[in-house]
Amino acid sequence: VLDRLQPLKAQSEDPLPELHEALHEEKELIKEVEKSLANWTHSLKELQTMKADLSQHILAEDVTVLKEQIQLLHRQWEDLCLRVAIRKQEIEDRLNSWIVFNEKNKELCAWLVQMENKVLQTADVSIEEMIEKLQKDCMEEISLFTENKLQLKQMGDQLIKASSKAKAAELEEKLSKINDRWQHLFDVIGSRVKKLKETFAFIQQLDKNMSNLRTWLARIESELSKPVVYDVCDNQEIQKRLAEQQDLQRDIEQHSAGVESVFNICDVLLHDSDACANETECDSIQQTTRSLDRRWRNICAMSMERRMKIEETWRLWQKFLDDYSRFEDWLKSAERTAACPNSSEVLYTNAKEELKRFEAFQRQIHERLTQLELINKQYRRLARENRTDTASKLKQMVHEGNQRWDNLQKRVTAILRRLRYFTNQREEFEGTRESILVWLTEMDLQLTNVEHFSESDAEDKMRQLNGFQQEITLNTNKIDQLIVFGEQLIQKSEPLDAVLIEDELEELHRYCQEVFGRVSRFHRRLTSHTPGLDDEKEASENETDIEDPREIQADSWRKRRESEEPTSPQSLCHLVPPALGHERSGCETPVSVDSIPLEWDHTGDVGGSSSHEDDEEGPFYSALSGKSISEGHPWHVPDSPSHSKHHYKHMEGDRTEAPVPTDASTPFKSDYVKLLLRQGTDDSKEGLKEAQQEDEQLATLTGQQPGAFDRWELIQAQELHSKLRLKQTVQQLKSDIGSIAAWLGKTEAELEALKLAEPPSDIQEIALRVKRLQEILKAFDTYKALMVSVNVSHKEYLPSQSPEATELQNRLHQLSLSWDSVQGVLDNWRGDLRQSLMQCQDFHQLSQDLLLWLATAESRRQKAHVTSPEADRQVLLECQKDLMRLEKELVARQPQVSSLREISSSLLVKGQGEDYIEAEEKVHVIEKKLKQLQEQVAQDLMSLQRSLDPDASLTSFDEVDSGEQLPAAFAKFGVEEEEEEEETDSRMPHLDSPGSSQPRRSFLSRVIRAALPLQLLLLLLLLLACLLPASEDDYSCTQANNFARSFYPMLRYTNGPPPT
Repeated sequence: VLDRLQPLKAQSEDPLPELHEALHEEKELIKEVEKSLANWTHSLKELQTMKADLSQHILAEDVTVLKEQIQLLHRQWEDLCLRVAIRKQEIEDRLNSWIVFNEKNKELCAWLVQMENKVLQTADVSIEEMIEKLQKDCMEEISLFTENKLQLKQMGDQLIKASSKAKAAELEEKLSKINDRWQHLFDVIGSRVKKLKETFAFIQQLDKNMSNLRTWLARIESELSKPVVYDVCDNQEIQKRLAEQQDLQRDIEQHSAGVESVFNICDVLLHDSDACANETECDSIQQTTRSLDRRWRNICAMSMERRMKIEETWRLWQKFLDDYSRFEDWLKSAERTAACPNSSEVLYTNAKEELKRFEAFQRQIHERLTQLELINKQYRRLARENRTDTASKLKQMVHEGNQRWDNLQKRVTAILRRLRYFTNQREEFEGTRESILVWLTEMDLQLTNVEHFSESDAEDKMRQLNGFQQEITLNTNKIDQLIVFGEQLIQKSEPLDAVLIEDELEELHRYCQEVFGRVSRFHRRLTSHTPGLDDEKEASENETDIEDPREIQADSWRKRRESEEPTSPQSLCHLVPPALGHERSGCETPVSVDSIPLEWDHTGDVGGSSSHEDDEEGPFYSALSGKSISEGHPWHVPDSPSHSKHHYKHMEGDRTEAPVPTDASTPFKSDYVKLLLRQGTDDSKEGLKEAQQEDEQLATLTGQQPGAFDRWELIQAQELHSKLRLKQTVQQLKSDIGSIAAWLGKTEAELEALKLAEPPSDIQEIALRVKRLQEILKAFDTYKALMVSVNVSHKEYLPSQSPEATELQNRLHQLSLSWDSVQGVLDNWRGDLRQSLMQCQDFHQLSQDLLLWLATAESRRQKAHVTSPEADRQVLLECQKDLMRLEKELVARQPQVSSLREISSSLLVKGQGEDYIEAEEKVHVIEKKLKQLQEQVAQDLMSLQRSLDPDASLTSFDEVDSGEQLPAAFAKFGVEEEEEEEETDSRMPHLDSPGSSQPRRSFLSRVIRAALPLQLLLLLLLLLACLLPASEDDYSCTQANNFARSFYPMLRYTNGPPPT
């Protein structure tokens, strides 16, 4: 056993092999040795058993020696087992060093990967903190892992020595990879730090550029948003403003490179994960880019729009000055015409011609009103768009034009009023005289019929004669007033006209005496009850020719008239003269009624009232009226309703006839007398039989009525007048149809050209197209009225079967078809414009920008709004300045909103789709919000003004009282927008000198206060005069006028006629 243990012991004491394969072989050998040692356990047990057996047979000393040997063997076996265990452990340790190396290698590789990811990772911290973290924290952690790397390298070197070539190559590769990864980590850290520094430099450059650019953007936007102010209205001022605008444009172009660089930097930063570490930073950069892009585009657009606006201002000025120059040239000629009217001391015929001339002139003035309205509209547009000059040259021109047109119109109206009054006086006189002559002629014919041709008994004749007497009584006042009025006209007329009027009065006087004398004589014969009635009739006819009419005043007739006259109603004295257009009739109508001078005062009696007490005609006038004619009845006499119906039926018919010449004397005609008699006596249905009898009876009267009017000639004249009027109507209809057709052709060609043109691409072009659309629609409305007039006139004046009517009907049909065609083309073009508007990005962008700006303006107003009126004065002044700036900005935005509103009202019609409704509602909201903001800002300014100066309202009222007032026409067409701006600029006069403003009283208020007691006293006196009882005496002038019927007026106006 010992011999066997010795080699095992020697084997366990051998040094361990270095190679990995030898270690594995040694490990296997050790395992076999352990198995052998394990087998030795059974051998030792057998040896112990054998010792026990031997101890019985050997000596004790031998047993002791054997026991010692066995114990030595046990010790050597245990020592050998320990050595084998230790060698096995050493082998295991040598083999485990490869596993440890692999684990440490993996651990170091994982740390390197983790470190690279950590370096490349973007944290939610600033770039400066990231650079500091990389340069400090990461380097500290790397220094800690440097020792692990060194240990791993040493272990690897040892393993390389103990490994084969293949294993050594593998280990060397792993160590090389570790070194490469280690170096790559340092490279990543360096590049990361460098990139972060570059990003940080970009951000600093962006901040610097944006800071400079914001200052420039604010300045240039402020310059562009300011309205262009023109000092004077000429081309040099326009060129000056264009030069200023060119300087701004060059400044914009110079900054374009800076803006482009900012855009490039923003684009780089948007693609840089370090600059956009999170969505907030990314959104911030994107918002900065969009804001800059929007502001830059807005600046470019505003610059171009400003230049175009200046050029358009010059075009509008030129058009305004050209229109005003033409209007002023006409105004000068019209003022020269109105300055020298032929209305002083002229004949009646000349006055009529002058009246026609000035009526045509007044129509021309009213036609020029359209041109004046166009000039005022142009100026209002210039004022609304801030295109007027600060020197107020344009305002002065418009004011002067309106004032001069007002003065011209008032002067022409006054001239026409005087001319019409003058001619109407003469026409009233002639109309009333003719109606009296017609009435006298009818009475003369009826009296002849009753006296000579009637088969009635004496009582019936007396009844008819009493009716004649009542008519005479009712018309007496009318005749008296006519004579008085004629005498007044004689006093005021030119000599030739006075002679004619006097002849007409004498003729009327003579005819009245003749008819009244016949009535008186016939009444006397009927009341005498003589049996020879036929002889009396013949005697009456003879007496008519030989007796003087002034001496046929029978007592019974006079008493009867005097008893009936006071009981006649007062209203019977007021008879209206017939209309101007009735026909003349009567006995020997005078030759001419053609002159009345205009210079006389119709409110007073120039020559005094007429008196006939010293005249040879006094008894006649007294017999007519029973009163003094000098009582001077006013010349407004309505027709008496008490006249017999069959007497005035013919007179009423005459008033509807057309006027005929009044300067012809017409002999008596039997046909005219027959018509009069048929109208006066035809009370039954047997008109034809009675007419034949009347023809026979009237054969004896043709010589006794030398002054009857020819009715047939009147009918012929009316027929000729109707034909002439029909011819003129047809010519006018043809002219109107031709003008409408020409306009339709021109409009259709223009609409086709507009429809074929390129669609508008921006909002300015759309606004121009919409403006043209509105002009065409206005022209349609104008020609539509003319079209309706043509259709109505065609149906009213032309016979339906005439060839002219057929031709006009065909032309009207073609015209209607053309009208419908042009209307369809117009509707199609409007639809194209509407579609182009909805596709226009400028329109939507402008609407959106206005909405955003209005929201900003609302927030600014809220910030500047002071809730407490007791706040600090400095705070109130600052708020007031902010509100005034906001108000100016609102006024500056008004043109854009007005343009959108005009386009919306013309194109965006409800019911065309959701897009149209949405766009229209957006424009409506913008308009309402702008108006609301203007009102709110104005109210805030007023409240601030009241808080700053409680007496400001009183001062403003005084200023309004003492201000200049514009004329009526200028107020009508005036310049409200510019006045509102002036009021806005001058709303706070105390800002310049807040401590020195004192309320002052206007001159007008001081005058009213001083004159108030005197006014109250005058009012009291007027009330006392009204309370006094009216006297029953007649205060009219009753003095005699010896020059009442003089051919020449006694008074003349040296300084022209008085105003009427």
